Amino acid sequence: MKNVMKLLILTVAVSCMLSCQNKNDANQAKKTDEQTSVQTAAYEPVTIETYKNNFTFTKVPERVVSLSFSETQLLVALGLQDKIVGIATAETGIADCLPEYQEDLRKLKVISDSTPNLEVLLESNPDFVVGTVYSFTEYGVAPAEDFVKNDIPYYALRGTYVENPAIEDTYKDIENLGKIFKVEDRAAVLIKRLKAREAQYAAHASKEKSCKVFVYNSGDEKQAVTIGKNCLDEKIVSMAGGQNIFNDITKRYGRVSWEEIAVRNPELIVIYDYNDGITAGTLEEKIAELKNNHGLSDVEAVKHNNFTSVKLIEVFPGLQIFDAIEKIQTAIEGITAH
Repeated sequence: MKNVMKLLILTVAVSCMLSCQNKNDANQAKKTDEQTSVQTAAYEPVTIETYKNNFTFTKVPERVVSLSFSETQLLVALGLQDKIVGIATAETGIADCLPEYQEDLRKLKVISDSTPNLEVLLESNPDFVVGTVYSFTEYGVAPAEDFVKNDIPYYALRGTYVENPAIEDTYKDIENLGKIFKVEDRAAVLIKRLKAREAQYAAHASKEKSCKVFVYNSGDEKQAVTIGKNCLDEKIVSMAGGQNIFNDITKRYGRVSWEEIAVRNPELIVIYDYNDGITAGTLEEKIAELKNNHGLSDVEAVKHNNFTSVKLIEVFPGLQIFDAIEKIQTAIEGITAH
């Protein structure tokens, strides 16, 4: 009889515990729903213009995929790393990024070591995607229309698609991301910090822009790929105090002959360092190619070993633009001081 009573008491106790737990779970679920409702109600809808589309956001995105480290760093700098469910590395690696963000970047899930296709991206079930314009074309993840068809709002960094892009477009990117994620205060602080660096380098740059600069992206036996005019890359060279010798090329990138490079006789050669990614040719190999090119033997930059390099991430819109400016400006000052 005593055992029966003990069993009965134990059963009642467990029942009460389960009942209390269910009630607590229900209350917690209700509280979470209420918090979500309050957050949604408090979110002032914002419409953001981007490549080919305008998107109206009615809540903060919670599942973000970022398609290169340029924009991933922007998100992390705004304190949004917990909302990132996947990243692609494109042509850069974590070692190329700013030291203060590398620890957070290593914790993020990599969905592609280059550029994912749409199928791979959809596996992350994103509610927002950010990348360069190339991601939203047939040469990248998919055309912009496919994102719209899948009801996925996206944002393309302005410096990769607007006409005649400038550093101000990066400030606009940060401002827009701040609006989307309702972190406008953080965005304002970040912009202020970058503008201070801009003022610093603008004050030290030569106003004459007399140092002739050739930017070497890549090349083969007959031609080299370099930058043209009305692109962010040229703005970087100009702000550093240099003159792009191929500012008559209308596209961002163009192919030029080695003979034409020799004729224009650059004083400084800036090499894009692609040590990560799928592009062939390390920095050291590129310098060796230039030095061993007999057609360039009389070029001032080659004769005097005036080479400097910038990482690819430093010439894309983002937090490292001024690192590229600093490197080029330092090289120019070394040349003009002699």
